[in-house]
Amino acid sequence: NCGASSATGNCGASSATGNYGASSATGNYGASSATGDYGASSATGNCGASSATGYKGASSAESPNAVAVAWGYKGKAKGVKGSFLVLADWKCNGNELSSHWKEDMWELKDAVMVRVDGETIKEDMWYTMVDGEVVEAEE
Repeated sequence: NCGASSATGNCGASSATGNYGASSATGNYGASSATGDYGASSATGNCGASSATGYKGASSAESPNAVAVAWGYKGKAKGVKGSFLVLADWKCNGNELSSHWKEDMWELKDAVMVRVDGETIKEDMWYTMVDGEVVEAEE
């Protein structure tokens, strides 16, 4: 929990698996992953991949050829113009606050991939998916 991981060279891989972890891949073709709740993941090099799969995770793509994946419940993603965001929409089948960590409490409703174009999907703006719609997320 609360760990940090970083890969700064090309083709590096970084992963933070505990809650509140932070992961960053800064070299080209790097991969960054935060799997715990409230995790943060960032890919800043060309062709990088960033994913946040835990509850309220955040993922960012800082290169036009990168992808940010926010797969967890209430996850959010942002990127620069040209990058892609992958967002998921989940339904909780119970009390969100007391059972967000139980896998059988969740049902995947929808998922989408969008490109940051600077107009419809703005640069450096957090996005999430709610009821099948891509919407701006809170900071």
